[in-house]
Amino acid sequence: MAVVLGLLKRLGVSVIMAGPFILAGFYGAQDPEFPGWASAVVLLVGLALGFAGVVPAPSLVAGERILVTRHQTMKPAFARMIMSIPFFVVAAYLFELTDMPYVFPFVFFLVGLYLFFKGTMRYLRNLHITYTVTDRRVVHLYRFLWLHTKEIPAARIISISEARNFFEIITGRGSVVVSSGIGERQTIRMDDVSNPGPIAESIRGFFS
Repeated sequence: MAVVLGLLKRLGVSVIMAGPFILAGFYGAQDPEFPGWASAVVLLVGLALGFAGVVPAPSLVAGERILVTRHQTMKPAFARMIMSIPFFVVAAYLFELTDMPYVFPFVFFLVGLYLFFKGTMRYLRNLHITYTVTDRRVVHLYRFLWLHTKEIPAARIISISEARNFFEIITGRGSVVVSSGIGERQTIRMDDVSNPGPIAESIRGFFS
């Protein structure tokens, strides 16, 4: 049930992100005064956003078992998207129902567009980052336009730490840092994940 709800939520967000671009692309294609290449670009952007919701997963070796898997929380991304809505509403109101100069609705529209795209880009980035703890290793995986992986075998882990600020405690978020030595290549930071406690506990289980 949780998997189905997760898929439906990702589908809904993809529709929200891609819908305006797809509609604008089709609308532009019907308007002879709108450049055809611009309609095609807008439509392609919408389709790319719509089909970008594939969450990556690491390849497992024979007998390997996944203990915990997470991606970065979507709450900040959703918050930015929601914050953009009032600016779009105000911009539409000023443009359609008042005689104010166009610069005023344009400013509100730009602010809303900035917040919306910040939220969208963060959503897409978080969606394609996966943190996985198996019974043999800890894996950081990014897969979208390129592939980047970092993993630490369980036998090499020398330190585990959790970090949460006050706001993260309230919202149930936090970070887990796993290290096998000194340096960036020897460290995996699981930043801004929901409910980080089980992640840290599963890693500490390697030493029990």
